[in-house]
Amino acid sequence: MPITGTFAPVPTPLRRNGRLDQPALRRHLEWLHGRDLDGALILGTNGEFASLAMVERSFIARHAALLKPPGMRLLLNAGSCALPEALKLADLAWRHRYSAILLPPPWYFRGAPVSGVADFVRRVLDHARLPLLLYHIPQLTGVPVSDALLDAIGPHANLAGVKDSTGDESELRRLSTRFAGAGYLVGNDRLVAAAYAAGGSGSITACASVVPDLVAAIPRDAAQQAKLNSVRAILDKFGLNAAVKAVLRRMGMGEYVARPPLEDLPEQGAKALFGMLDALGVIEGR
Repeated sequence: MPITGTFAPVPTPLRRNGRLDQPALRRHLEWLHGRDLDGALILGTNGEFASLAMVERSFIARHAALLKPPGMRLLLNAGSCALPEALKLADLAWRHRYSAILLPPPWYFRGAPVSGVADFVRRVLDHARLPLLLYHIPQLTGVPVSDALLDAIGPHANLAGVKDSTGDESELRRLSTRFAGAGYLVGNDRLVAAAYAAGGSGSITACASVVPDLVAAIPRDAAQQAKLNSVRAILDKFGLNAAVKAVLRRMGMGEYVARPPLEDLPEQGAKALFGMLDALGVIEGR
C-alpha cells in the first residue's frame, strides 16, 4: 500500500544535558496532530539521526511511539552504514507499530559497487515487516537512488516508494515516473505542489514541523506554494535546522539544543528570523 499524505520530519528535542526532552516531543507531536498532518518522520535528517548513538536512536524511536497521539502515523528512518543496525531499527519500528521505515543507501563507502548497495537494501527489505521508502538525498549521502540501483534492487513486496529530498525537478520527474502508482514523497518544500501535479503521493518536508497547516493545504490549493516558498527561503537564510529549532523554542515546545558539529542560531539571528516570519504572519506564537 502506498504511503500517502503530509508528514513532518520532526527535530529531535535535546536538552542542554544532551538527553531527550520527552515532554517537548509529546507537545510537538500533539500540536502537529491537530493541524491536518497525516503523521511525522522520526530521526530523519531534521531529527539529526547521524549525530546520535544507536542506543539514543532506539530510545527516541521507542518513546516517540509511546508519546504520539492516538491515530497519528509515524515513519522511522532506519538508515545506517552498518547492516545490523538498520535491521535492528526495522525490527524496532515493527514492534512499536510504525507505519513504514525509510532507508538511505549506506553512505560511507561511496565507491561501493551498485550490486553491493543493492544487496544491502534487499537484505533490509527481506527482513523488514513494514513498507520501506528509499531515501534519496545524495547531496548528503553521496550515494544516489539511481535507476541502476533500482534496477539492481528489483521489485519487492516491501518496497513502497521513495522520499526524494534532492530539490531537483529533473529528479522529481524521474522518480515520480519510476514509482507511478506507488509512493513518491517529495522531501523539499519548494516542490510540494509540483510533486502532487506529477502524481506524487505526499510530502515529508522541513516546513511541516513549523507551518504544518500551510504544507497540508497545498494538495487542495496549489496557490499556497508561493507562501510556502517564502517561509522556506527565510528558514534557509538562517540555516534550516537551526532556524526550525529556534521557531520551536519560541513556540514554547522545548529547548531544542543542537549537538556539535551543528550549532544553535545566535540570539541576534533568531530575532531577525522571527521578524521576517512575523511579517508573513504564518508562525503561531505562545
